[in-house]
Amino acid sequence: MNPEQKQLISQKISQSFLFVWGVLFIVFPVAVATLTTDPFVLPKQILLGALTLLSFVALGAKMLLDGQVRIKRTPLDVPVLLFGTALLLSAIFSVNRADSLTSVVTVIFALLSYFAITNGVASKNAALFLVSSLLAGGVLATLVAILAHFKIYLLPFASTHVVTFNTFGSYFDLALYTAVLLPLVLHFCLPLLKQQVNARVGVFAVAGLVLIAGLILSVSVLFTTQKALLLPFDTGFQTAFAAISQDSGRLLQGFFFGSGFGNFTSVFTRFHGASLNANQQLWFLTFSNSSSFVLELLATTGLVGILAYLFLLFKSLLPIGKRYTNPFYLSLVLLALLSFLLPFSYVMIALFFFLLAGYQVYQKAHSPHEYFEIELKFVALKKGVLAFTTLDDGSNTRQNHPTAIIAFVALLVVVVVLGYYSVIYVYADTLFQSSLSSANANNGTVTYQLQSRAITTYPYRSAYYRIFSQTNIALANSLLSLQAGQNSSPSAQSQQTALTLVQQAITTARQATTLAPLSVIEWQNLSSVYRTLIGLGQNADQFAIQAAQQAVVLDPSNPQEYLTLGGLYYQLGQYDNAIRFFQQAITLKQDYGNAYYNLGHAYEAKGDLQNALAQYQIVKQLTANDKQNNDRITAEINALQAKIGSGGQQAAPTPTPSQQSGTQQSPLSLPPTAAPSQPVQGQIPLVSPTPVK
Repeated sequence: MNPEQKQLISQKISQSFLFVWGVLFIVFPVAVATLTTDPFVLPKQILLGALTLLSFVALGAKMLLDGQVRIKRTPLDVPVLLFGTALLLSAIFSVNRADSLTSVVTVIFALLSYFAITNGVASKNAALFLVSSLLAGGVLATLVAILAHFKIYLLPFASTHVVTFNTFGSYFDLALYTAVLLPLVLHFCLPLLKQQVNARVGVFAVAGLVLIAGLILSVSVLFTTQKALLLPFDTGFQTAFAAISQDSGRLLQGFFFGSGFGNFTSVFTRFHGASLNANQQLWFLTFSNSSSFVLELLATTGLVGILAYLFLLFKSLLPIGKRYTNPFYLSLVLLALLSFLLPFSYVMIALFFFLLAGYQVYQKAHSPHEYFEIELKFVALKKGVLAFTTLDDGSNTRQNHPTAIIAFVALLVVVVVLGYYSVIYVYADTLFQSSLSSANANNGTVTYQLQSRAITTYPYRSAYYRIFSQTNIALANSLLSLQAGQNSSPSAQSQQTALTLVQQAITTARQATTLAPLSVIEWQNLSSVYRTLIGLGQNADQFAIQAAQQAVVLDPSNPQEYLTLGGLYYQLGQYDNAIRFFQQAITLKQDYGNAYYNLGHAYEAKGDLQNALAQYQIVKQLTANDKQNNDRITAEINALQAKIGSGGQQAAPTPTPSQQSGTQQSPLSLPPTAAPSQPVQGQIPLVSPTPVK
């Protein structure tokens, strides 16, 4: 290939680069897919990851064609790299390393998009094109939500044909996205104040009106029918500082690197205070995001992460100088302020890097003296192995083909490694989504096969193992129930198949706790698996208790965990232990009707009928506004009074203020007490769970 042809191809790459990223900015906010377990976020991550990797391949090819390794430096290169390094280190030092690394890699793609854009795009027209593309994407996403509100559906998927549908999956994210884009569009509408109207200003004005309409719709929905359930700020603040100062066994790692980016759920369960139990709307929820993005960074990435983020903000926004003339500047300022006040999803993190990239492209086009290029060369060993040469704009240097080849190969290796794991991750996710569809269609065999393939393809997601363990238990129960329905004893083959399924359920449930040892839900699942085997497996009762105790350790302020453990003791007939844990649940939440209800039944089973009656009376007060539950407990009170021969006399417990409020509770329920109706013959050898110390 002659030099002219190489130069022509290099120019084509540069020209297509801007177009492709412009298309991404348009498609990114509206990308949804029903083939993945998360139809809203994962398709956006796939799109951004694929284009970022392809961009680096294109940049490497351009270096190879030019025979030079030229890197466009920006003032934010070092801060962005430091922030990415902080995220990566937090994942490496995380106890839930596999889940954290998965979360970090998706953000790393957004971070790398900054370098791809700033190295592949550079002109005034390019900056304007990026602005237009960002706004077009926001407007399109807003129109989808507005039209859906009026029952006009643009997407072909049946699941999107609801009036509350939007392409972000939540009105909260839609509100944030449109709010951050508004300063960007208003910047180009300023000529209207001087009565300077032209076609371009008119287009931006229409875009602004659509975004404002979308913001109004989102905010109105959030304050009426779909109120945003956000972690109270005081709880988020307390949780963040507890996470970096009270993580026993890893104080230094926790202080400097947090719990691992993407692991806020485990931070929340371990460190949130019992005061949240007084909040009737939030007490039973497990939060995956903190009260604000900054507090979440502090908790999950520690001191290193929060300092890296603050340094990035400082270099981006201060000193102001004439940066306010940059259309991206006010949007960045708003997004930075919101990061201190509200939680961010992946979409908002990606938008942050998009704005940073557009900001730098625009700034370079209008203030080129602040920017420069460097050329990487391999030189003689007596001068060192690598050398960086600063280049003026438009300068040309002699081609250094070995350097370009090495740079291209290095980029290709990085792309192949990241691309490989990304592809198997996405493929496994589509398999798992297909398995869930099969489960909904009651096709157990296909469900089992697809979930097994998903785990084999990508064996690093704890959720896969947890759900697969439940699938195995369900299939074992279904197999034995089918035999029972035919009024016949299970055959030897059915017995062996059920035994294999049960053992696999235990193995995969344990593997989930190995991958995510600080995840409460994995220990809850392991306990439930052992619990279904009580009476069938050796020491299943003790193993179920051990796993449930570990869930309590990891979620010590949650009364539901104590209720579950107390229920397990109740099932085993250990009523004193059951009473103790039911009382602890009540201590944490004094208006917890189900805890009083279970406590009453534990007293009744023990033979302490007067204490049982006292608990039932409290339940009656708590369910005063719930007729169904109130009628149920009234009947039980009457039955108990008849049992003890009280002559209609009622105990008179002194209610707490929260009990006097008559808070409506969930349906009253007791833990199961019976083993499966068709047990596997003989005892199943089980393995003890291994709690995290």
